[in-house]
Amino acid sequence: MRSLSILVFFIAIRFLSLAETVVPRLSPLSSSIEKERVGLAGTWLFNTSPDERFWLRGALGNDWKPIEVPGEWVMQGFEVEKGATAGYSRTFSVPAAWKGKRIKLRCNAIYSESRLYINGKEAAYHIGGFTAFETDVTGLIRFGQENRIDVAVVCETVADSLASGSRYAVHPLGGITRDLYLFALPERNISMFHVSTAFDSTYTKAVLKVETELANEASVSSGNELSLSFHLRDAQGKTVRLAQDHYPVGVIEAGKVVGKEVSFDIENPEKWNPEHPYLYTLTCRLTDGGKLLHETSRKVGFRQIEVRGNRMFVNGMPIKLRGVCRHEVMPLRGRSVSEGLWRKDVELFRLGNVNYIRTSHYPPDEALLEACDELGMFVEVEAPFCWAHETKVPEDKMEAVLVNQHVEMVNLNRSHPSVLMWSMGNESNLYTEYFKRAAEVVKRIDPTRPRIFSQWGPDADKGELEVTNHHYPGPKGPEKYRNYKRPVVFDEFCHLNAYNRFELSADPGVRSMWGELLDRMWNDMYHSEGVLGGAIWAGIDDTFFLPGGRAVGYGTWGPLDGWRREKPEYWGMKKAYSPVRLELRGNMDKDGKVMFDVENRYNFTNLSACEIQWKAGNLSGTVTADIAARESGVLEINLPEKARKESFLSVVVTGAQGFVVDEYKFKIQPDRLRPLSPKAGQAIRCEETAEAIVVTSLSGTYKVSKRDGLLEDYRQVLMLLPLNSTGRGIQMVGDGQDFEPYNPVCTNWVATSIEKREEEDQIEIVVRGQYQEAEGEWRYRILSTGEVSIAYDFKVLKEVSPRQIGVVLSLPATYTQLEWKRKGYWSVYPENHIGALEGKAELFNESLAISGMAGPDKQPSVDWCLDQTASGSNMFRSTKEHIYEATLADRKSGISVKVLSDGTQSVRCWKDKQKVRMLVADYNNAGKEGFLSPHIEYAYRTLKYGERVNGEFLFIRSVLK
Repeated sequence: MRSLSILVFFIAIRFLSLAETVVPRLSPLSSSIEKERVGLAGTWLFNTSPDERFWLRGALGNDWKPIEVPGEWVMQGFEVEKGATAGYSRTFSVPAAWKGKRIKLRCNAIYSESRLYINGKEAAYHIGGFTAFETDVTGLIRFGQENRIDVAVVCETVADSLASGSRYAVHPLGGITRDLYLFALPERNISMFHVSTAFDSTYTKAVLKVETELANEASVSSGNELSLSFHLRDAQGKTVRLAQDHYPVGVIEAGKVVGKEVSFDIENPEKWNPEHPYLYTLTCRLTDGGKLLHETSRKVGFRQIEVRGNRMFVNGMPIKLRGVCRHEVMPLRGRSVSEGLWRKDVELFRLGNVNYIRTSHYPPDEALLEACDELGMFVEVEAPFCWAHETKVPEDKMEAVLVNQHVEMVNLNRSHPSVLMWSMGNESNLYTEYFKRAAEVVKRIDPTRPRIFSQWGPDADKGELEVTNHHYPGPKGPEKYRNYKRPVVFDEFCHLNAYNRFELSADPGVRSMWGELLDRMWNDMYHSEGVLGGAIWAGIDDTFFLPGGRAVGYGTWGPLDGWRREKPEYWGMKKAYSPVRLELRGNMDKDGKVMFDVENRYNFTNLSACEIQWKAGNLSGTVTADIAARESGVLEINLPEKARKESFLSVVVTGAQGFVVDEYKFKIQPDRLRPLSPKAGQAIRCEETAEAIVVTSLSGTYKVSKRDGLLEDYRQVLMLLPLNSTGRGIQMVGDGQDFEPYNPVCTNWVATSIEKREEEDQIEIVVRGQYQEAEGEWRYRILSTGEVSIAYDFKVLKEVSPRQIGVVLSLPATYTQLEWKRKGYWSVYPENHIGALEGKAELFNESLAISGMAGPDKQPSVDWCLDQTASGSNMFRSTKEHIYEATLADRKSGISVKVLSDGTQSVRCWKDKQKVRMLVADYNNAGKEGFLSPHIEYAYRTLKYGERVNGEFLFIRSVLK
């Protein structure tokens, strides 16, 4: 391998061989950029319909109002007509010391077609709302004086239509949505600086390839003393020796740009991957006769991406992608997010065991990729196209909107090691007409990465790209693509419950059930060779609260809400995506040994790099396991004698990056035998009045009405709750998000007979009758020990596909406290999770506001589980599956009702007018969200005419101490 290679100079306006595609300049920022920039964020003046040539006069008159930049104008209360041009204006100053330098204006995003003016003269035109651009404004600046910048922005352009940006967000996107600033460079400067890395066949020696362009923007040619030098430092700041670090440049003629490529051999560098995001720093310096002109730096991650057959390899290791789709979203800012949120999102997803983000459906701010580089995250960067085939592109804009936006996306971001692949766009037809040329251009600019065309099915790209995909393939997808010819990414899969808002209004518990569905799907995907991985749809709720409080967007489809609070699905995602799977082999043996089968699902990390901590009672310890990435093995924990009496063993796995990746709690031995002592009963009494059968037992008096045969204090009713996929359309469009909870019960009950049987220790009452939907019987058994059994057996009279089947009890509105113990799909849940294995919930918190289905419209101060609708808090009204016991208490009277079960039934409570309802369900599923239903259908149960439903549960009433 050559230690370095120097390629010939070439002119910087690089025309690719594929027609005349120009790679626009984006200057590498100086290492001292904070001293050499003038920020333009802050308060501007804004006009929704300014004078036609407002930039000549500036912001004059009362029609100009303050607006914050960056930001969307709609989210700040301004409305601009479609196709109209809005105006921005502000003044600024540049230091007099900048005179003699080149002044550049960088705009990270203006949505979506704009013209920029400095002191009344046009400085730039740009179309495309999610890509950065730059222009030279040196000749327009007044040094040492006040300057004015004006920006004309068109509302809802062809670029917006191709991205479906406004359509997607259900409000017109528009404005200066990301940061913009001025910065100064010397007249002779580095105008381009990119890096890429590759390894030899043993993945021990690497080549660091550096591409630079050097511009002479002075009016005279340079001397012959220009030189370029490089300095590489590791993560600890130690210099890495380069065989040659200094290169003469020679003369650059005035107004010209030359390019230089150099390559360095690096022996055994630390590799970058999401599990070990090791970054070097490469500094590039341009000097003239020893005088420093321009210095800039890039973070370097040594990694190589290869597609071999139907698998993808990074640094020679086959990978699996545990992903989410991410939109730029803030509830009160729209698609313009505040500084620091890009990093926070990466941190939150990483803590949720995500290793891959798809930037649906547009490129992110570069700050997101910087965070992914540093924290460790693969990224599929997607071009700003969504349902693009529905828009006819004018001939004169074809290149600008269909090719140049791809070019700008790749040119800005191609040095980031976190970028795994480029997506040409989302769910669009017309590949040949709209995307083929762009895909070829992308490959020319960056041959180091694969490309993908994110679609409904696998061959929308005519089989041309390196990676393919399938949106929502359903549970059969992993087997279908096991031996596919290309790697397949399900870069939208396992859609969260979102559009079935009537179901969600009744039961947030379907969110907790989603994790089990994801776990099953991900297990199959992980073990299917051809499936590279997938991205959950979606990562963050897509909800916007417009001025005035109107809620718009696709809604609550994320494991994180728009305020970045963890929702129930977040824990399901973290558990399903866990890189360390433990399965108990059996009980602890007589010597205190506990054995586990272990699956290491890390792509790169040996399990020995993780800390595995166990705890039994008050004793704890740590163990290690030497299991290679993507391999299985055995873990052994030998408990000390003092811990061997414990029934439970907790295990916490902390990953190499220092955060907990999984938690388990195992039952390692059966409960000790305890002598059974029957409850002391009392003589049970039964008497009849003209109105009721009255039974008195240890727990109190129970009345069965002679009019309708129902328990008078509970008024039970059969529930055959139908599935309901509706929610007033897929998108929220600003109408009220207060949904009536979908809780229909059987109607028009008529009792036809009542029978009573008295025994020594119980009274049994059988009531036969008919609802409009079913006919059959209720059977009550009141035991002398205080328990009451309610059994039902009904024949269905109308076909129904139920979500829940069971009995609803009605209690006074003062029953406001719920406690439960249950068996979970996971052995550990957070305390603030609606699916916690045991917990306590209040119906309402009077100090908190009531929210609709879109969630709180102001920054909340509590966890998601405490958000509340008119039916109660999320924690209170969500289904608790697989209960052992659930107690609903009236703290005023001190009376409680406790339901007892064996882990096969579920309980759900909610407020309904002046009553609190309590459902005891014998059947329960995760609802009917259209995109998610294929994963739930195995559990669906269609009841046809004549089929029977039956069940039984025990409850006991007691007085609280």
